[in-house]
Order: sequence, then C-alpha cells, then structure tokens
Amino acid sequence: MKRPKEDNLLHQFEFEKDLSSSIRAIKSLKEETAYKTILEGFPIDKSIATSVKNENNGFLIKFFIDEILDGDYMRDFDKFGIKKNIILDRNGRKYSINENSTGKVTVTLSSPKVITIEVKNFQDQEDDFFNDKRLRLVIPTDVEPDFGDFECKSLHISGTTTFCGLIEVKLNQKSYHIFKNKNDDTKEKFLIIDSLEKNSFEEFKNNTSAILLAFGFISGNLFQNEYYYQTIKEDYSTIAEATAYVKKEDSIITNAGLLNPLEFQQYLEYYKKEELLKQISLRLKSDSFSKICELVSNNSTLARSVKLILEGNQTKLLLLRAGIYSIALETITGFIYEENKSKLKPIPDKKLSQKIIGKFKETLDEYECFLTDYGNEILKSKIENINSPTNSKKLSKPFEIYNLRLTESELLILNHRNKFLHGTSPFNEDELKDKDNEIAYISKKLLTLCNSLVLKYCGYSGYMVDYGGYHQFNWEEKVTEHLFKII
Repeated sequence: MKRPKEDNLLHQFEFEKDLSSSIRAIKSLKEETAYKTILEGFPIDKSIATSVKNENNGFLIKFFIDEILDGDYMRDFDKFGIKKNIILDRNGRKYSINENSTGKVTVTLSSPKVITIEVKNFQDQEDDFFNDKRLRLVIPTDVEPDFGDFECKSLHISGTTTFCGLIEVKLNQKSYHIFKNKNDDTKEKFLIIDSLEKNSFEEFKNNTSAILLAFGFISGNLFQNEYYYQTIKEDYSTIAEATAYVKKEDSIITNAGLLNPLEFQQYLEYYKKEELLKQISLRLKSDSFSKICELVSNNSTLARSVKLILEGNQTKLLLLRAGIYSIALETITGFIYEENKSKLKPIPDKKLSQKIIGKFKETLDEYECFLTDYGNEILKSKIENINSPTNSKKLSKPFEIYNLRLTESELLILNHRNKFLHGTSPFNEDELKDKDNEIAYISKKLLTLCNSLVLKYCGYSGYMVDYGGYHQFNWEEKVTEHLFKII
C-alpha cells in the first residue's frame, strides 16, 4: 500500500494498490506445468505430474505411472494416495494439494497409467509458508462489486482512480482493506481483501470469510466461487510471493441490498424530510460495518442466519423462500432470546418463580397416583418451564428489546412463520395457485424483519430498505407500507 499522492489529473486519492504481481502469479499458477511427485509409500511417489486450471471447476492434476499395479488399485482409487497431502516439486520449489481436496478421479488402462484428479485446492508452497505474513485474497468476479452502500475511500490502481473503491475494516484487532478492480481491456473483475498486519493463514481465512459474509448481507451479493490467497511483500512494488487456490461454493448474486442511498435521499425529498440527513448517514460507516464483521466472525449462529437470508434471496420458489426466511427469523430470535432470558421471563423475580413452581409441584404430587408415568413426566416438564415465555413471545419480544415497532401486517406475518416452517402457508391448498403475489409480499416482509433484527443486534441505527413496501409500490394498487424503515 503506497502513500497517498496526486495523480496526473491532479486529483487526490487516499490509497494506492499494486495488483500486477498478484494477477501474474494467478495466471502463472493456472498454466500447464510439470512436476515430480513426492508422496512416500504410494504408487504416485516420484511420478511425473502436470497441473492446469480447469475453467471454473478447480485444477486438473495428472500423474503418469509406468509400473504395473495389481487390481486392488483399480477397485479403490484411494490406494493411489490421491486424498493425502500431496507435494509436487518444480525445480526445488514445492507446490501442494491439501488432504481431502480431491473430487472427481479417472484412471486409464493404458501404459503408462494416467491418474487424473480434479482438486478444489492447489497452491504454490505449503500452508506453513502463509503463516505470519501479510496476506491478500483475490476473488475473480462475474459482476463488478458495488460499494455504493458503504462509506469508502478513493483508490488508485494502474493509472485509474476510483473515488468509491476501498472500504476500511477493523476486525478482531486487525485491520483490512476490501477493494475492487476492473480491467476494461481483459474484461476481468476482482474483489480483493488485504491484511495491513501479519496474519496467520487460518486467522486470515476466518476474518476474510466474515468480511465477505457481512459484505454480502449489506449488498445482497456474496462473492465466493474461487479464492486465490497470496502472501504479499511490499517495498518499492508489491510482490505476490506465493498463491493458494481454493474452490468455494457458487457466489450468491441478487443485489438485494439493505441500503439504497440515492432512492432514500429522493424518498426524503418527496416527503420534505431532508433535515433527517443531518441525523442519518446515507452510507454505512466504516465502524458500523466493522462491528457487523466482528459479530459475524464471533457468533456462528448469527453467521448461519445471514447465510440463510442470502440463500433465501436467491431462491426462486416463493414458498421455499418464505420457509428459508422463517427459519432465519427463528434462528435470529432464538439466539437473541438466549442472550436476554432474564428480560423475557414472565416472573422476573427468581425467588418468586421458584416458590410458584414449588407450589405446582406439591399439587402434582398430591395427584401423582391418579396419573400415568408418562403423564407425570409431561406435567413435571411443563412446571419446570412455567417461567419461560410462549413461542410467539420468544419471536416477538426481540423486536421490543431493540425498539423495532411492528405494523399490524408485520405482526400478522410474524404469526404466519410457523406455517412456512412446517411446509404449508396461510392459504388453503385449493387457492394457493392464485396467491403468488400475496406469498411474494409475505416473503419480502419476512426478509425485512430478518434484516432489521440483524442490523439492530449489530448496533446499527439508521435507515434500511423495506422490501414489502417496494413490493406494494411495484405490484399493488394500494401502498400501505413505506419504502424505507428508520430503525
């Protein structure tokens, strides 16, 4: 990362990045290359191997074996050692395939035998080389990442300045830059994350995963597919010393973002509420985004909830989408309930609660002889849990805790969620085929409820898109919901 300076157009930019070495290293890793295999105790040891990038499905590694092998190897390909940690040597430089990275396997009957494996991990150097280094993650993307919802810094790369090109993040006491790059000549687009201090490889993987998931939650686009981790060294230029490829799940690209600065500003102008802009930021501030990243990183249930929301966003089937949002809502309210049990108990006084439970137990004991063992067990369990709120209260109370006022339609939809959880809907089966518009509205309100709870849990105060309001605005004659919520 170079010191800010002025470019030839006399425009000041805040950060400058050098990607040339990183892109060259990725292209070099993709090229077909020959190696000598190192895997003692297995037939592929000392064999000649080649690697080449297989479009969007990982790397193809081929091993060429001259020796004659018995039939056991052809019946069980694992005996070749293909699921082990495999080291490939190229002129003294070590390349590796991590254990259990192998997917599809084919073996020829010819001589020499050719074992072809498709792998989801292939890297220059072993994992230890990536420890205690400044690291970079490069993600090739099909669409250009949109930073418009975030408070950004200007960025200069290869003669081009982007004035909304870099987001600063602080996470788990480490600093990161998330930025993007587009090459109009090659049509390549990338999303990149740099560590500003030395990280362990595992730490960098975990923190960048949280940053990307939080970015996906805010923007609606979770960039995955293929990751290239690199060690970077900076002096007069940035050098990518080693590159590790990892095949991930497919990206989720929906553009179902939580903020829309331009339309929110127009919305306030329409209602002559422009003065609110003095109190509400149009774009997500860096410290707010960092806090979301931090919580996603350290709360696995929150991270799972965000993934569910994103999965719901890309699901085409309306009933399934509503079901996924309902599961997400149940998960979110569940961990908020666990963290606020004392606030949700019908009897806040612990001593009084124990006294009442004791009285119930005494009464049950009087009639124990008239009940079956099964009946006694059920009643005892209910008495023990008498100071727990109902399921509907567990669902609605978190909104009260975070001062999220629900409209009548939202309260009604909140009660529908149990039907979607059980694979049904609020409508009879015979009328379901004509209710696509209603189910679409319900699912978008469920999405809005999930988003609002996650944002408030993460300490956010400001505005957010109400997808139910947008649905009415676009598809219905009567609009009863606003396009945005202030939370």
